[in-house]
Amino acid sequence: MKYNLIIFSPMARRPVISAFAVVAALLLAGCPDGGTPTDAFEVTPDVPYAVANYSPTAAQTTWEEKTLYLDVYEPTDEAKAPRRALILMHGGSFLENGKENERMVEWASYFANRGFVVFSIDYRLIGDFPPAPLYWETSFLPDAAHAATVDAKAAVRFVRANALSYNVDPNRIAFLGESAGAIAGAGVAYTDSDDLASDGQSFPIPAFNNPGESARVNAYIHFWGNADHVLSDVDKNDPPTMIVHGNEDDVFLTPFEAAERLNFLLDLLDVPNEFYEADGFGHSAWNYRLRGKSLERLTWEFLQDYMP
Repeated sequence: MKYNLIIFSPMARRPVISAFAVVAALLLAGCPDGGTPTDAFEVTPDVPYAVANYSPTAAQTTWEEKTLYLDVYEPTDEAKAPRRALILMHGGSFLENGKENERMVEWASYFANRGFVVFSIDYRLIGDFPPAPLYWETSFLPDAAHAATVDAKAAVRFVRANALSYNVDPNRIAFLGESAGAIAGAGVAYTDSDDLASDGQSFPIPAFNNPGESARVNAYIHFWGNADHVLSDVDKNDPPTMIVHGNEDDVFLTPFEAAERLNFLLDLLDVPNEFYEADGFGHSAWNYRLRGKSLERLTWEFLQDYMP
């Protein structure tokens, strides 16, 4: 089976096709155990999707504006109908990592190679000293978690606003968050579109951030995160959810018990969900397999079932 891999530099604006397509793609995307891989995909790096407030110092006496970027992975085969979209949000304890993270590239490649248009996003971190509403001071989460949720919703609105340009079906947008990205992703999945959508009353949504679009998603994948902060917002109309969490995860912000609480509530409200307890795994259960199926394959099957 033929594979083509698109390799890009963070400074590049146009994709480059690798001469070592077969070997590199197998190393990057793994074996083709879900769907039928396409011949190739293109990567457009550093697409501006939002502007956001930050402070250059912890004193937070002034706010400045920065541009947030995402990378777009697009299949190059011709599609007769609009494609499904998948938004990826990396983890890193709200301290580190980015859209160029190896796992994000791997997963974006996997799904772009199977017909999805994938958007891998950067967002504000603790070092950006972002603003947050006063009520957030009582949260067990840092201000950056609020800002990350605001940014994640801006990413969803960007995809929906630009659906025609990317040949995306605006009614088939999935969101995958891992760790810190799943904490923010839970805010995307379970709160109303206008909630957690700005940095506070003093910071209305900028016009560049597509305030007229909905930030709701049609499917949600929650990897080793925590949704405790939005459990009271969960209702029967929320999107189908896939939860994966190592049962030995004892990280303070993302204990395994948080996944059990989310699963229990989704079951109680009859929200379609699939809960995978990764037995023997701690945090970041990327190598989890079930009956020989990789985590990528399980995720692909979830999306086939709930967002075909």
